[in-house]
Amino acid sequence: MKFIENIDLYSNNFLFTFRAQRKHPGQFHAHKGMEFIYIYKGTGHIMLDHRMYELRSGTLIIFQPYQLHRIHQDDSAEYIRSYVVFEPSLFESYLASFPSLRSFFYHLWKDQLQNQIFYDIGPDHPLVHLYEELQERKHLVPDHKLTEEYGLFIMRFLCLLRLLWAKHENPDAPSVRSLSQVERMMAWLEEHYNEPFSIDELSKHVHLSPKHISAIFRQKTGGTLTDYLMAIRLNQACLLLKTSSKPVTEIGQEIGFTNTSYFCQFFKKKMAVTPYQYRKQFLELV
Repeated sequence: MKFIENIDLYSNNFLFTFRAQRKHPGQFHAHKGMEFIYIYKGTGHIMLDHRMYELRSGTLIIFQPYQLHRIHQDDSAEYIRSYVVFEPSLFESYLASFPSLRSFFYHLWKDQLQNQIFYDIGPDHPLVHLYEELQERKHLVPDHKLTEEYGLFIMRFLCLLRLLWAKHENPDAPSVRSLSQVERMMAWLEEHYNEPFSIDELSKHVHLSPKHISAIFRQKTGGTLTDYLMAIRLNQACLLLKTSSKPVTEIGQEIGFTNTSYFCQFFKKKMAVTPYQYRKQFLELV
C-alpha cells in the first residue's frame, strides 16, 4: 500500500485528468500537490482529517498538499471525475498582482480549513465548465505554452471558488458535528502517532473492546488501524524531510520509529526512495 502518491506532475508541475472513469482502490493516501477534484457521478464516502463525509454526484473537493485522505466508491456505482493536481509554490507568481486572490490561495494552501467539500455543484456550474475548457485548450495549445494555460486555469478557478466559498461559510458547517466512533479512533491515532501504539489505550478512549474497534474500523474504512497509523507517520516524515534540517534518525524517532534502519526500510518500500534521496529530490526542486 502506497500512502504518499508519487504523482508525476511533469515539467509543467501540473497534472490534469478529464472525466476519468476507472475506479481505484480506496486507501489512505496523500498527494505532494494541491488537488481540485469534481465528481460527476459516484456514491460512497470520503475520509479527511479524521472525519467521514458522504460522496455523491456533484461533489467538489479541495485537498491540500500532503493531506491524508481516502475516497471509497461504492462498487455498484459509476465513478466519473475530473481533477487537477499541481505544485502550489510554482504557481503563486501568477497571483502577484492580485493580493486578495493570493490571500485566498494561501488560505487554501496552508491554513486549517473548516470546509473542503462542496455538494450539489451541478454539471452546468462555471467551475465545472473550466475543466471542459481546459480539456479543449490542452489539444489546441503547443506543449511549451501549457504552463501559461494551467496558470490561467488556476486563477479562474480560484475566482469562482472564492465566490462559492463565501456562500458556504456558515455556523452549521460539517466540522461542528460530534465525532463518530471511527472518527474518534482516527483522531486518537493522529494525536498519539509518535508513541508506541497501544490498542488497549485506544479501546479505553473509545470505550470499546480491542477486537471490536479493529472490526469497526475495517468495516467503515476498508483499512486497518495499522494502515492508518503508518500512513500518518509516513505523511509526517515527508513533511519533516521537506521543511526541516533534522537528521533522518531524529525524524524517525519523532514520528514513532525507535529503529532508524527499519524506518529507512519502511520509507523506501512505500516511497521507492530512501529518506535521504527524498530530501535531496525536494531540495533540487527548490
